[in-house]
Parts: sequence; C-alpha cells; structure tokens
Amino acid sequence: MVVSFFITGSIKVGMAIGGFEVFTKMVLYYFHERLWFRYVSLGRSTSATSDLPLATRNQKLETNIVQQSYTISLNERIEQNNHTPKVFWMTGLSGSGKSTIANALQNELFQKGYQVYVLDGDNVRGGLNKDLDFSDEGRIENIRRISEVAKLFADAGFVVITAFISPFQSDREQAKNIIGSEYFCEVFVDTPLEICEQRDVKGLYKKARAGEIPNFTGIGSAFEKPEKPDVQLKTQKMEVTECVKLLERLLASSH
Repeated sequence: MVVSFFITGSIKVGMAIGGFEVFTKMVLYYFHERLWFRYVSLGRSTSATSDLPLATRNQKLETNIVQQSYTISLNERIEQNNHTPKVFWMTGLSGSGKSTIANALQNELFQKGYQVYVLDGDNVRGGLNKDLDFSDEGRIENIRRISEVAKLFADAGFVVITAFISPFQSDREQAKNIIGSEYFCEVFVDTPLEICEQRDVKGLYKKARAGEIPNFTGIGSAFEKPEKPDVQLKTQKMEVTECVKLLERLLASSH
C-alpha cells in the first residue's frame, strides 16, 4: 500500500492495491495449505492424522484394518479352562461395595481354578484411560474402552469382574452389546446414597459436598439405576460372603 501510494501519489489507489494483495494472498495461502496437507507428506510425520477430528481419523484408520483369524477357538479355551467366560458388570455408586465384592469373588474363584480378573475403575483410569476426564463424554468413552477390554478377556475364556460406577443406562447397554449378551451379567450393587456417604472410604463425598469434585456421581451428576439388572445386591442387608455365593451360583448355572 505504501509503495503504491509513493508511485501513484493517491492514497485511495494505494489502499485498493494493498487490500487486493492481502485478500489474494489469503485465498492462495488457504488453497496452498489444503493441497499441501492432502498430497504432500514432506515435513510432516505419519502421526499428522491425529490433528483430524476423531470421526474422520477413525474413518481413515478403519480403511487400513484387516481382521485376522487365529487357529485357537473360544471353545478350545473353554475346554482347557473347564469353565465358560462371563463378565460380571458391577454398577453402583462410589462406596457401594463394588470393589470389595469384586475382590472377594476373584479370590474365591481363583482358589477354585478359574481364570479370573478384575477390571477396576480407578486402576484403569490410572493407565489405559488416564487421558479421560469425568465429564459425561469422558465417562462414556471410559465405559466404551473398558467394554472392549472386557470383551477381549471374555474371548480369552476369562471370568471378568468389572467394578465401575457406569452411571448411564445407555452405556451399560452399549457394554452389553459390545461384550455379547450371552456373557454379560449386569450386577447392580444397590446401596443407598446415605449409606455410601457414611462409608466414604476415600473421602470423595466430603470433597464433592464441599464443591472440590464437580460432576461427582450421586451429588453433581445423576446415577441411572439399572431397570432390569441380572443380579441385585443390597449390601446394607447382605454380607460380602452372601453376595459372592450368589454370584458363584449364577456362574455355575451358566456352564
């Protein structure tokens, strides 16, 4: 603009030429970047697809996936393990007793020779899902990922015990669809909120009431009770051993 003004002596001509140049360069730069990103990989690593939106990135990755088949079947694993796989999906408020029951059930089954493993909410969030927050979106993705992991364990012939709050009915339905209804058993550890708060083993309810933990299930975020759980454990009335025996009987009846 300044150069045009000195040459022509007209401020209007200078501004017009300068404005036209800025606009033209912006348009050319936009198309240059789009074409470069699409057709040229120079200066960019193969991980650049991570800059794409999640849906687009997954679509691109899925085109390169080929399902592999292996010779050892699930039936062969069942025969070797001498038991069928099962996923006990424990859902309930924090402090309801999910982890306690899961641990006791795992100990009992392990002593009896079962291939068994517990997937615990806090443990998984400390590793596989440490990149997820506690927003509704983060919780949904947390449950989706663990459902896929539980499915792999079930395919290996294991009895899987999950201990996750999993507050949303739609997420539990998705877990059932991913894992397979024939292996999925929804266990509602039904403990009233006031009992969970009295226990408050981790001190989380106190922090939630003080506003230190936003979106805490039962306080700042809703818990959708299972409509028709396969098993309902009322821990304010049942001892841990009773809960374990009930789940053991259910597992034995599925063989």
